[in-house]
Amino acid sequence: MNLGEKTVQDLCENLSIDDTGKVTGALKHVTNWTEFSSNEDEKTGNYIPLYFEEAKGQAKGTVKCEIKGTGVKLKKPVSVDSKDGLIVFQVHNKDNTIEITSEGKETRTLILTDLELRQE
Repeated sequence: MNLGEKTVQDLCENLSIDDTGKVTGALKHVTNWTEFSSNEDEKTGNYIPLYFEEAKGQAKGTVKCEIKGTGVKLKKPVSVDSKDGLIVFQVHNKDNTIEITSEGKETRTLILTDLELRQE
């Protein structure tokens, strides 16, 4: 999948999510990703790309995600792109969690404590 100047392979390695919401694998350290943000402190770090089939072709806002925990700068849920079902978050700490709400479905939580956050 193409995320502008980056691909999923540029951001992560062996990323998987089990039935309980536990995310494993590694988030690579990315530097100067200007397409992600124009804010200096958001251009470099670890990023998690997520794909939601249920968001594709739906009305905007059908699937929303919110990242929570230490260092998080976003303070509200964000809609998943209804064109391609993709969303990318910057992950600041392994104690961050991602809550997914989808109309007509139970809220799911992704647990990031087992992720490797590479620094270089």
